[in-house]
Amino acid sequence: MSKDNYRLNDKLGGGPIFLGAGVLGAVLCVVSFMQNRKDFFASYLTAFCFFLAISTGSFFFVFVQHLARSAWSVTIRRVSETVAANLPWMALLFIPVVLGGKDVLPWLDKNMMANDALVHMKHGYLNPTFLYIRLAAYFGLWTVFSLYFLRTSRKQDESKDPALTTQMGKVAAGAAAVFALSQTFFAFDWIMGLDPHWFSTMFGVYFFAGSVVLQYCFLILTSAALRRKTGRKDIFRTDHFHDAGKLLFGHNVFWTYIGFSQFFLIWYANMPEETLFFQHRAAGSWKFISLMLPWCHFAIPFLYLMSWHVKRNIVALSVGCVWLATMCYIDLYWLIQPNFHQAGAHFGLSDIASILAIGGFFLFLFIRRLNSANLIPSGDPRLADCLTYDNGVITNEQH
Repeated sequence: MSKDNYRLNDKLGGGPIFLGAGVLGAVLCVVSFMQNRKDFFASYLTAFCFFLAISTGSFFFVFVQHLARSAWSVTIRRVSETVAANLPWMALLFIPVVLGGKDVLPWLDKNMMANDALVHMKHGYLNPTFLYIRLAAYFGLWTVFSLYFLRTSRKQDESKDPALTTQMGKVAAGAAAVFALSQTFFAFDWIMGLDPHWFSTMFGVYFFAGSVVLQYCFLILTSAALRRKTGRKDIFRTDHFHDAGKLLFGHNVFWTYIGFSQFFLIWYANMPEETLFFQHRAAGSWKFISLMLPWCHFAIPFLYLMSWHVKRNIVALSVGCVWLATMCYIDLYWLIQPNFHQAGAHFGLSDIASILAIGGFFLFLFIRRLNSANLIPSGDPRLADCLTYDNGVITNEQH
């Protein structure tokens, strides 16, 4: 890597492998669809929401850093900018879900809408025209903002114009409002909407909390890989990993708080139309997952990530990220799949195929875009502060 423009001398590898995995996964998805439509749509939606959460979580990280005028995160911000720019491609990958129609969203069945009084009462919101308008708005706005931040940041690499940083900070305020509404209603439409009888005003925040946890897992793992690839410990400093680890720890606690609050309010109110969500997840093997998540998504990571020694040890921190990313997938599986398989968990070929297909294309596009420009925002006026960043922890280790 050149010390002047921070471009990789040797491109990141793995692109063709991930592209091959995506193609293989797509073929297996077709096989899965032909075998069992319900299994396919359940698995594909779960995998899609997992990678969408990484993308929207990364978008959140980017505009928050601009709003906060953050200096510590400049060198690792390019990873999140690049991931967020996958959102236009995620719109294309969502097409199979849209084509699923009533196989995905049961309220799209005209008979259900006509004969189910509770669902019919929600017709003002639950109608196909409004659904697809909202969907186009979500992905349209995400595309505009995510590409704006990446392209403007890359433009600044060449121009070194500090005014672009001020400009991005102003746009970030609008992006925050757009993000809060769009991600919330996406969660309402395509996850909570799988059971049109159930509702929770906290559900959008629950999905948001999980998406931010996922983005920090991806950011830390990718930054660790880039540090090994480039050998540039001056760019990807231990202090950066430490602070990212602290934010991962804090947002996972926030996820727990929202999850518990949602459960507690529904339990306390004891309204039948609200308790159905947990009733469905207390049957069969879903009960085991329901009892497992508080321990494996909160208690174990809480104790593990609490130590600053773990957060400053990149290998140990990466292990925690892999664990939490797995728990985030299981959490999404627990949110989505009981609507299709009420008797119990049903992990199989369709799940593996969907992860390969969406994950393969997702990572291929990410690596290709990351290889095409500077690895870090080299024109950012706060770069010098980032390269000398010290979070104040007194250690004897080398940065």
